[in-house]
Formats: sequence, C-alpha cells, structure tokens
Amino acid sequence: MKVLFDAEALVAFAFDEPGADAVEDVLDDVYNGDVNGYVTTVNLAEFRYVAARLRSAERADAHIAHLERMGVVTYGIDDVWKRASDLKTEYTLSLGDAYALAAAKEEDAGKSEVVLLVGADDDYDELEDTEEFGHLIERFREVSD
Repeated sequence: MKVLFDAEALVAFAFDEPGADAVEDVLDDVYNGDVNGYVTTVNLAEFRYVAARLRSAERADAHIAHLERMGVVTYGIDDVWKRASDLKTEYTLSLGDAYALAAAKEEDAGKSEVVLLVGADDDYDELEDTEEFGHLIERFREVSD
C-alpha cells in the first residue's frame, strides 16, 4: 500500500490541528514499514511555506526532517507534470493538489493500492465522485481548522 500526503495533512499533523491523530496513525504505518509514504515536491514546498508562516522556516525544516526520519519519501514530479497540467485544466484544483492527484494516479496504475490523504479541501469534492479518481481520495477530516 502507498499513501501520498497532501500538504493539508502534513500541516494538520505538525500543528496538532483537527484530524492530526488520523494523519499520525498513517505516519506510524509508514514508520513501521506497513505503508510506503510519499509527498510531492510541490506539496512539500506548500507545507514548508505554510509552516514557516505559522512558526518559522527553521521549524518547518525540522518538521520536514522528522517526516523524512519517519520514512516519508519525496516524490519527484518530473514525470507527472503533464497529467497535473491536464487536471488543472479540467478541474478547479490548486496546483499543489493537481500534482498530488497526478502522482497518486501515476502510482496507482489501476491497482487500487494508493491513497491520497487529504483534508476538508473542497478542491477534491468534484473528483471524489469520479470513477477515475474517487478511489484514490481519502479524507482525514471533514472540516478544516
């Protein structure tokens, strides 16, 4: 099983927002080797600037180092840029969300062994009802902090 983390999930975990415990459970699975965890470089950049604004760049970097020690791997986006662009064209996703979903779709390859862990972000609402993407999306919370 593979899980890709949206920036919202990482922010919730780092700053103990609602749903942080659900994200922590998944991160524990990554740490224990039960799940392979990934975050795209775009989503990591999104997490870093949000965390830096909330606290500091140093604190953000410390959180990223902690995620890496837990086993979360940075997912390079070079191979999914075109799919992310297509998603951004067709749906009202943020660029980070488009990359996260493109990476999840790439890793899934029709096997239904990938989850994109997202929060209450309404960017994914329209996609949850599609056959192509609905099975990839898993929410760790229904309401944002």
